[in-house]
Amino acid sequence: MSDKLIQYSDALRDFVKIHEQIMAKKQKDILEGKYINVFTLWNEFTGITEPIHSRILQFILSPHTMHGQENRFINLLLKRINVNYGENDEWISTAETGRVDVMLKRYNPHSVIIIENKSNWAGDQPNQLYRYWLENIHRSDNDLLPEFYSKHQEYKIVYLVPNKYKNISDDSLHRPTYLSETMPEHLPITPIVWSFEEEVSDWLDDCISSLPEENTPLRNLLSQYKEYCKTL
Repeated sequence: MSDKLIQYSDALRDFVKIHEQIMAKKQKDILEGKYINVFTLWNEFTGITEPIHSRILQFILSPHTMHGQENRFINLLLKRINVNYGENDEWISTAETGRVDVMLKRYNPHSVIIIENKSNWAGDQPNQLYRYWLENIHRSDNDLLPEFYSKHQEYKIVYLVPNKYKNISDDSLHRPTYLSETMPEHLPITPIVWSFEEEVSDWLDDCISSLPEENTPLRNLLSQYKEYCKTL
């Protein structure tokens, strides 16, 4: 047998061996239940719509839900989007209230975080982010210019997308035609774009890492949601 045939034969044998190891590992993982994901099953049975995603996020972010972690998870989010916070600040979180998917509010100091959820690839409504800013953040003539938001990091719009292939439409950022021309033509605050595949998953990793190892139920729940987020 020629040297080349020997090399090909050895390479093929190595490939078969590696393939067998991969399949054996996969079968072991199946038997151990590692491919079971409650969110995948939920989506298969009834569908996880954008409103449901928003409620899941609000559950994680709320200081007063049954997870019992108070401000732990919301503070980890604030840290990632550069909002100053105190460990025990009083935040209110809502989901699907009015037009906003998820909103976080703090009264002292006054702060508003708008989270627009496009987990299921929905398109933007006309002037959507501009209107959300107008209705929930704008308070006076002082906040009409972009410079205001470079000094006041406590106001944010976070735009969630499945992955980096979805972008904010230009129309969503522009002033509605019914508004006075004295209002800014373009949204004065720059939205933060996060993908479920990357930034949301990284934040969930922060949440999981912050929990004690003995809190297995919550760690597993967040881990499964993180893995599901990567499939959107």
